Amino acid sequence: MAIQQKAKTSTTCSRCQDPAINHCASCEIFMCKKCSGLHNTWPANKNHNTLSVQELGNPESQVKMRSKLYCMKHKDEVLKYYCETCKELSCIDCMVLNHQKQNHSCVAVSELAQKQRETLQSSCTTLDEKLAEAKEALNNVCEVMKSLERNAKTAKDQIKEQKENILKIVAEKLDERAKMMNDDVDEVYGELHSELSKQHDEMKDYLDKVQASVSLPKNLLKRGSIEEIISSQKLIDEKIEKLSNQKPENLAAVNDGSIQYVPDDIGNINVDGIVDKLGYVEGSVSAMYNLIKKSSSILKGEIAFIKQLQKWLGRKWKWNLCYRSSRDGWSARDFHKHCDNKGPTVVLVKANDCIFGGYTDQHWASPSM
Repeated sequence: MAIQQKAKTSTTCSRCQDPAINHCASCEIFMCKKCSGLHNTWPANKNHNTLSVQELGNPESQVKMRSKLYCMKHKDEVLKYYCETCKELSCIDCMVLNHQKQNHSCVAVSELAQKQRETLQSSCTTLDEKLAEAKEALNNVCEVMKSLERNAKTAKDQIKEQKENILKIVAEKLDERAKMMNDDVDEVYGELHSELSKQHDEMKDYLDKVQASVSLPKNLLKRGSIEEIISSQKLIDEKIEKLSNQKPENLAAVNDGSIQYVPDDIGNINVDGIVDKLGYVEGSVSAMYNLIKKSSSILKGEIAFIKQLQKWLGRKWKWNLCYRSSRDGWSARDFHKHCDNKGPTVVLVKANDCIFGGYTDQHWASPSM
């Protein structure tokens, strides 16, 4: 572009400073008429790309200004031919020596230019489509990542809310049960207290009567004459007999006043059952899916089946591959060798395109012989 801009203004020959009429792209010099003649008569310059100053001002001249490519083996030969068999440019000498002798398909670069431009244009179109596709895919992934961030936050908030709801329900149930038990305490207390109060009143009345009766004989002992003692003995005996008849049947407390709280063993609380009410996290790919995908050749890629297993069996299981017939053998002995006493198991079988199986929470055991 600098050469074109310079050509629009008056310029001089790079050698003699006379007005320039031509420019050699290979030598990168401007030349006057005389210097141009000398330049063109020199054999080494026969393949140089020379343009007039007027041509330099045309946009089409940009292609012509580009330096030609020369053969690495034959330094003065321009790469004018293309071997379609070898997919490489060559000069006339290389084409004759290396390509035509091998019956390669060779064409002149000038003949191939239009076809190559069309091919290049097609490549550009294909790359543009791939670029648009890649941008769209990247934007989609970015949107999914943003959605993932939002969904993760929402899931955590929902887990927190569910936990608080469970704690609230459990607390309400505990408060309700505690109130019922407190009411039971009040009821038992009321019954026992009523019995003791009634007995207390009876015992108090009996005590008052005994105290009133004991004053007479004590006074007689202190101050009474023998005549008064003798004459009062009958009255005293009658009071004692009467007190004996009025004596409560049971002098011991009617109950022991015991109200005992008997707590249940909290070690037996089904905490897992409560915790399971939190639910589980579901995504397009889960840890369980990754684990089963690595260990099960039957369920590999069967996301729907794995999710169904998760739904049936829950998420708290730790999965280990115990047995694979293609690896461990096909006999019943092989099966029991690897599966006996392993705890709960899932057996999967694939026959053609059908997948079936079963679950047991019991240990496998070899049949007794």
